[in-house]
Formats: sequence, structure tokens, C-alpha cells
Amino acid sequence: MHLAVACPARGGLSGGFRKYLQSVVPLLRADPRLRRVDVFIPPAAAAELAAEGLRDLRTWEEGDHRTGFRRLRSEISALAPDVLFVPSAHYLDCGRPCVVMIRNMEPLEQPLSAHAVRAGLVNVGRALAARRACRRAARVIAVSDHVARFLTDRWRLKPDRVAVVYHGVDPPALVGEASRPAAAGGLAPGGFLFTAGSIRPARGLEDALDALGLLGERGPALLVGGRADADTHSYFRSLQARASRLKPSGRVVWAGQLGRSEMDWCYSNCAAFLMTSRAEACPNTLLEAMSHGCLVVSTDKPPMPELIGGAALLYRARDGSDLARQVSTALTADPGARNPLRAAARARAAEFTWPSTERQTVDQLQKALG
Repeated sequence: MHLAVACPARGGLSGGFRKYLQSVVPLLRADPRLRRVDVFIPPAAAAELAAEGLRDLRTWEEGDHRTGFRRLRSEISALAPDVLFVPSAHYLDCGRPCVVMIRNMEPLEQPLSAHAVRAGLVNVGRALAARRACRRAARVIAVSDHVARFLTDRWRLKPDRVAVVYHGVDPPALVGEASRPAAAGGLAPGGFLFTAGSIRPARGLEDALDALGLLGERGPALLVGGRADADTHSYFRSLQARASRLKPSGRVVWAGQLGRSEMDWCYSNCAAFLMTSRAEACPNTLLEAMSHGCLVVSTDKPPMPELIGGAALLYRARDGSDLARQVSTALTADPGARNPLRAAARARAAEFTWPSTERQTVDQLQKALG
């Protein structure tokens, strides 16, 4: 089978999208069921993906999005692949069966949550494009059962056109390969909470700040990995102002964007990992925290319980007091209670592998041809 993979986007690609491509594309190229794999990525992402080790990539001219990716569609049509895979909520009409993937639920579930007006309208546009893509695609890959239920229950897609294929997770770094982030210099190993991801309203960091206030001045510090996007700087400033009112001063540490080795250090040294997001499809950070054996305290908002499988403490979504209660439970529990949770988290994360993701993805591509 000749496969074309296309990632139509106006600018670059998110960190999670790059991780997906870096993990899956080499496996696709090694799959004996595929005789050829052509991968098209945005011009803005070409250099960074090449620097990160992903080679033999195709791109298109700047500004092609203004014509509905006409040049990209023309190049794919000329290659005449058997099937086209778009691992995002975007449909490309290239005269070939097209399989799309839904891997971002914020535009679908939380398009207007505390955003600037322009950003909210962009999210609404993304949701409409995703809905059109799902209706036109030969098959739709959902990255969790939560996403699949949304597509079949809310958008009325036929269940036999939707398949669940979970993302994988990389194993933890070897001992000695992790590096402490500069921002964490004042934090003692085992003495802080950790959370990570883009700083956006849908991430629900208000729950964590509310919990810190309720835990009191003797409660742990919170290390926040990730940065604000271009459309959420004002929201980030409001969070910083809110955090500054907590005592003692500096209890919330904003670490900014963290590299892989820095993330490994944070997972390995935090007292607990907090998952507060309000709109997720298959969050990488949650799976990574579990693979490191973190003590996880997570919102009960789907798909988190589905992914966790009982290997974490859950709190009621948007309830900072319940989060504070569960954090206190986690931090005061004896090793006999904590260690089984950590072991269960590692075991559950081991079920999510990139080879399985790739194998099941090709299964769906073959079904699209049928």
C-alpha cells in the first residue's frame, strides 16, 4: 500500500503533534504492509522536525492555506497514493480515500472558555472544519473512547466509521539522563507538585491554585511546566496575579517550556503530578507521568479515568476543595498505600505503546480501502 501522510496547518506544529510524527512515521516506514510513505508537513515545521531526526519530509509553498492547500492537494494527487492519512481534523480532497484523526478536543468541547473573542472564533472555525472532515472522511480515528463517543453521540457519525487508536508513550529516561530545570533550583526533590502543558483556560489550572490556597502555607509548592500561547497571554497574567496572592510568596513556580530531560526530572522528583485539564483527547503528559510511576491526582473529566484505569486518585472536575483533599490524602499516605498506586500507574502506562498505535493505524487505513 502506498500511503501519503499530510499535516495541513498555517504555521508550525504543536509539541504533541511533533511527538506523534516522530514516534509514528519511522514505524510506518518500517511496516511491511506499506511499500511507500510520503509525509507532507508545514514549511514552518520542516527545519525543527529535521533537527529532531525526522528525515525525508515533503512540504509546500508558504501561503498555500489561502487557496485551501491547492498546491498540496495537487502534489498528493500526482503521487496517486492508495490512501491519504491526515492526523488532524482536516479533510483534503485528493481523489483518494482520506482518513482523519481527532486528537484535540478543546475546539470541540471548550471553544469559548475564557478566550479572547478572536481566539474563540478560531476555535469555533476549527470545530466546524473538524465536523466537515469527519463527515467526508472514509474513516475517522479517535484517540480515546471519550472522543469516539463524542463523535457518535454528539455528531451522529456511524459507529462503524469510527475507530479508537490510543497514542503511545515513551519509556522514562535512563538514570542520569534527566536534568533539573533552572526554575526548579529552589525545590527539594519530593517536595513539590508538578503539572505540565500549554497554559490555556481549558487546562483548568484554577483548580490547582484553589487547592494550594486551601492546603495552607505549609502545603507544597507547585511547579508549572509549559508556556502561554499567543492568544492566552492575558489569561496567563491573570493566573500569575492569582498565584502571587498565595502565601508564602513564590509558592507557584512558572518553569516555562521544558525539554524532554527536564520533564523527566520533574516526573521523577515530584511528590505528585496534577492533571486538571477540562478538554483532552489522549493527553501525553498524563501518560508520561504514569510511565514514570508518579503519584497522580487527576480530574474525573473524561478521558482521564479511561486512561488511568484506577491507577490514580480522582477529584471532582472544577472542584479545588476536592483536589486539595485528594492531594492531602496522597501526600500523607504511608508507603504501603502510595507504592501500589505508583506500580499500577507504571503498569497501566505500559499498555500504551507506539508500535501498537502504528499497527492499529495501518489496520484502519486498510479498512478505508475496503
